[in-house]
Amino acid sequence: MFSYSDVVDNLRVFECALMRFVDSTFDNYRSCYSRLLPSDRVLFFTFLAEIQLTGARLSFSPSVSTVWFGDYYFSKYSGYAKYRELFSLTYLRLLWWLESDEDIFHPTPHSSEFYTEITQAEMDNRLAARQTWKDVLQSFNMETPSPNDFHLLREFSRSLTSLLDYIDEQLNE
Repeated sequence: MFSYSDVVDNLRVFECALMRFVDSTFDNYRSCYSRLLPSDRVLFFTFLAEIQLTGARLSFSPSVSTVWFGDYYFSKYSGYAKYRELFSLTYLRLLWWLESDEDIFHPTPHSSEFYTEITQAEMDNRLAARQTWKDVLQSFNMETPSPNDFHLLREFSRSLTSLLDYIDEQLNE
């Protein structure tokens, strides 16, 4: 077994083993949500031992974005949260499962929990859009509205909706 400090001390080794595991096990988008099996544990530790033996390393670091503190997994699983600062969702799910035997996607044998991860950048965009919307509403004189006010409000609503759709598409790519 290993601990969080082992992962931090040997970050490049774990990154390489995780990447090899994910590439060989999760061959499509759907398979990365499947249940983790005891054979997966054996495969990961095989990769880890091989990488430690050969000294293989990645020439890059996988990109990691900061997760919003209110994200479902981040707030529910403390072990997940500690690894999330280092790895992406797929990688840290595996590490947390290897450490704790707790699969965040399948908390019990007969249930599954799949939630979209919410990053801090996405939340900042949502809050900025909400504040802009509030500012615009406050700028209209709604005590004695004119027909032009309603027209401008409708146009702003359409443009804000298309902007939020664009931001959502960019974040999901």
